[in-house]
Amino acid sequence: MQKNIETLNRRYLLLVQQMAATNYPLLTSCAPKALIRIVEGMTLEEIDRLAEDMVAPCFQMNFDDVAIERVKELPSGALRKAYIANVLSTHPLSR
Repeated sequence: MQKNIETLNRRYLLLVQQMAATNYPLLTSCAPKALIRIVEGMTLEEIDRLAEDMVAPCFQMNFDDVAIERVKELPSGALRKAYIANVLSTHPLSR
């Protein structure tokens, strides 16, 4: 299951990055502005690590700008996963 979530997240993050690069008009209705801003400047390796650390499908996560910035700053691995799980447990998943 985690591998499927990882694959979905990677594809979603790459799609957001591609949409940002082409100034896709509906992008802001598909992803939070902070996520767009962060993903826009990420390398493929950074996107892969972020996708691996997401403990749920990221297109369902309702992170605010502060939480997204914090996720980007945290090192990949257990600490980032724990932070994401904590944010998910304290924020509703619906937009």
